[in-house]
Amino acid sequence: MGKAITIRDIAKEAKVSPTTVSRYLNGTGYVDEQTASRICEVVERFHYRPNRIAQSLKTKETKNLVLVVPDIQNPFYSKMANEMQRFLFEEGYTVTLFDSGGEFSMEMKYLGIADAIAADGILFASFSSHQTILRELQRSGVPVVMINSYDACPFDSVHGVRGQSTYLSTKHLIALGHTDIGFAGGNTGTSIEVSRRAGYLRAMQEAGLPVPGEYVFEMGFDSGSGRKCGTYFSALPKMPTAICCANDMIAMGVIQVLLERRYKLPRDVSVTGVDNIMYGDLCSPPLTSVTNDSSEFAHLAVSALLERIRGTYTGGPREFLIQRRLVVRGSTAAPKSKECELR
Repeated sequence: MGKAITIRDIAKEAKVSPTTVSRYLNGTGYVDEQTASRICEVVERFHYRPNRIAQSLKTKETKNLVLVVPDIQNPFYSKMANEMQRFLFEEGYTVTLFDSGGEFSMEMKYLGIADAIAADGILFASFSSHQTILRELQRSGVPVVMINSYDACPFDSVHGVRGQSTYLSTKHLIALGHTDIGFAGGNTGTSIEVSRRAGYLRAMQEAGLPVPGEYVFEMGFDSGSGRKCGTYFSALPKMPTAICCANDMIAMGVIQVLLERRYKLPRDVSVTGVDNIMYGDLCSPPLTSVTNDSSEFAHLAVSALLERIRGTYTGGPREFLIQRRLVVRGSTAAPKSKECELR
């Protein structure tokens, strides 16, 4: 055919009404199995695809959502994005993904693009806590769900219990007998970093253990920053016997440097992470970590956003909390001094 295929063409070929074809394509009403099979055959034969732009003009919906993440190379965010895409595809939505690199300027740029493409909603994960971001999201007027960011905001939010992850890992190290425990943190001033440093400090304070200023070193949430942390701690006059890392990517960078410098892990140094990403179980030694279930994040965030878009929930901002769990592997053990006492 020399022109674009329309619903009327499909209806004529399938010998049904355009309304029936519309119900079948949009899943908005009952179509008997025999009729559905006939319409499906015609649709596939003509490689018909609905005109989403035309549909959006009628329904005022684009069926497109925007997802902003700070680091798609981090398996936590890549797995979460994959799960979200799968959930939303089943609901008839597409997802436009943006990786901000954790930069405020890029986050603002992507929010502008979300506005330009008339996204129906925004899933926003960030390291930052700029109030300008919240004001821009409010100005957009579309439903928003915040993920793992901002302690208090006017939108639905999904995050782990604040500070619980590093609190659990630090308590584990203390229980093993460590008293000299360093903290390898992420981007300073961000809500995630503030809460993870606080969890570490709370566990140390409860145990009555001192925290020398040089035992807290914060660089960033990627493995390159972890390497810098490993270099820093291994150069201290008195190196800690254990290092609590703010996420698994940092921990892997730390471990890489320590192994290069001939440290035996966990005999010389114990290391913990957060997120329990798949690579943690594959590194050597396997990484002790704390769960941060990206699938649960994805499910809760998508469900909350769709409820807002569809108007099935219109109340005040909701906070969805995800509990953490310690997963002990081979990167942690009692310090050498403790081992000698046990002998």
